[in-house]
Amino acid sequence: MNAHCTSLDSLLQLHDGMRPGGLREVLETIDHEIGLPVRPSVFRLDFMPAATRWDGPTRTVHLYEISSSEAFPDGTFDAIRDFAERLHETAGCFTAMWVADGNGHDPLKVWDVRDELIWVR
Repeated sequence: MNAHCTSLDSLLQLHDGMRPGGLREVLETIDHEIGLPVRPSVFRLDFMPAATRWDGPTRTVHLYEISSSEAFPDGTFDAIRDFAERLHETAGCFTAMWVADGNGHDPLKVWDVRDELIWVR
């Protein structure tokens, strides 16, 4: 077993419902639970998180990455932000980005779409 698999296994044990990759599955779950006005397949995904978790009560998609010495590849964070904004606009759901250490432990929230939403009255 390589180090990445061991780190991913550690990350997956942190929460019930954590899925490796899993973003398409989470979109299907959201569509089943609250309904999406568009088919889940319409969401273009230009990134793939290490793991994903849906928190139904807070309507939040949690995306997890395992830290490495490299930053996100160019355009990845923009793709995550675009996805999060589209998901919020179409379904009222939120997205949070977490980064765990290289062993898949101690995830730290590094971004939340709520931080970028502008509320207008």
